[in-house]
Amino acid sequence: MSTELVQVCNLGVRFGGVAAVDGVSFAIAQGELVGLLGPNGAGKTTLLRLISGAVAPVEGEIRFRARSINRLDPAARARLGMAMSHQIVRPFRNMTLLDNVVLAAGAEITRAPWRAVATLDRKRLREAALHCLEMVGIAALADCMPSTQPLGVLKRLEVARALATRPRLLLLDEPLAGLGHEEAVRLADLIQRLNASGLTILLIEHNLTEVMRICPRIVVLDNGRKIADGRAADVMADPEVVEAYLGEGAVHA
Repeated sequence: MSTELVQVCNLGVRFGGVAAVDGVSFAIAQGELVGLLGPNGAGKTTLLRLISGAVAPVEGEIRFRARSINRLDPAARARLGMAMSHQIVRPFRNMTLLDNVVLAAGAEITRAPWRAVATLDRKRLREAALHCLEMVGIAALADCMPSTQPLGVLKRLEVARALATRPRLLLLDEPLAGLGHEEAVRLADLIQRLNASGLTILLIEHNLTEVMRICPRIVVLDNGRKIADGRAADVMADPEVVEAYLGEGAVHA
């Protein structure tokens, strides 16, 4: 039996006649941690949005758990086991950190998460949500409001909300963006631990130091096309990658 969890096959989408993603193909095996790199405008976030269902492809196919998901909306893909953590965090500001995660845990149970929070076993949801906060290291802040917390905590909250849906695949869009060095290292360590627990992760990140440290495999895009895919050290030594990415001064040491 194939261990491939995700298959991206000749995927393409255009905006205003410009190919944002152009004929991209690759597969991710169950349990992999893959870094998706490329210069600004390379098509990385668009590719993640194609996989999550936020954007519809004009060509190609996405397969998840051995089935085509092109026609499924984001909610249906989430129910299959796909979750996305966004670069810009948008928690519910009038809810505690715990209740933000409770709402996500309710979404995993029913298509009407607000009703779930109100009518289902709230104790069970709170326990599941608290476990997610523990996993990302902010359980002590469960009763705090998002407006009182720094960006590093809110980034972890975003990951906790994704984990509450019990995903098989976690899509991370620049989770380290805006963080100082020490906080970025700690969050990268957390991502590595989540992967070690069996969670499959596809990660967009401009912090090359941390990507090289935690990602065994890297896929690189440039102008919407895949230009490299392989072991991190081999990919980052590829002359085409050096020219397209490193040569533009995009390294964050």
